[in-house]
Amino acid sequence: MKLFKYLFLVLIFTAVSYSQFDKTILQVGIGIIEPFGSTSKGTYYSNYNLGSYSVLGIDTNFMRNNYGLKTGLGFFGKAKFNFDKYAITRGVLFAAFNTFNTFEPSKSGNIGVEVININNQLDTVLTSVNYSYTFNTFSFGLGFELAPTSFTSKVSPYFGANIAFNLMNGRLSRTENRYDSVTTSFSDFRIGVNFDAGLEFKINKQFGLALGVKYDLGNLLLKNTNSGIADVIEWGKSNASLNDEEGVFYSTIYGPVLTSVRREVRSQKKDINWGTIYLAANIYLDKPKSTKTTKKK
Repeated sequence: MKLFKYLFLVLIFTAVSYSQFDKTILQVGIGIIEPFGSTSKGTYYSNYNLGSYSVLGIDTNFMRNNYGLKTGLGFFGKAKFNFDKYAITRGVLFAAFNTFNTFEPSKSGNIGVEVININNQLDTVLTSVNYSYTFNTFSFGLGFELAPTSFTSKVSPYFGANIAFNLMNGRLSRTENRYDSVTTSFSDFRIGVNFDAGLEFKINKQFGLALGVKYDLGNLLLKNTNSGIADVIEWGKSNASLNDEEGVFYSTIYGPVLTSVRREVRSQKKDINWGTIYLAANIYLDKPKSTKTTKKK
């Protein structure tokens, strides 16, 4: 981690040292994000048969084989520093926040609960249940960009690549009545890359628009699965791991009946990838050129 922090600071210093500050571009935007790959997309819930009843539980593939991600929204900001007087080569610093499953409503149904009845026998009864799930990423990083026709000050394509430092967090909630909820959440830090391309439209000297696409490989480095019995994924726990490396972990959240029995499950190696289509505003911080005036004698 210290090496990555040192590299990050060195690259920032290099970008700042050699940039043309009279041609800095600030870009802020919003986009639609879509997960890609079988280990990113999926459904976190599943319908089970419990006797003659249909119940709603957590799918056994969730977190084992995929993360149940659906379409969401992304928000970002970038600072672009030109490396040459024609603004063709640029260094980029960025920060972004993505939230998946934005348009997926919560799911309601029934779930089985184990009870000891008055005859001291183990029984299963039904209770109503409501599930909701979100997955968020906060990213920051830096990279390099080319805009081959930006010197025309009109329309210019651009494309680039960035190193991304990603903080990822998932939160699954279960409500058995209208008020009280219990959650399980998992979070980790991962390093990835993204590839960015688009078109810039300069409206005037201070303002412009950009339309672009971006593809993120979110967890290329630092994949890990926590296999300890104390690292169990269960309702009410908030410090679980992403478990994105091949291995074994423990969980109590799967199946048609709520239980506290810790089940050993095998985790598939999983990639968290997503694409973004975005619209952005460009703010050009061009330094006004000074004009010298000569006094008449």
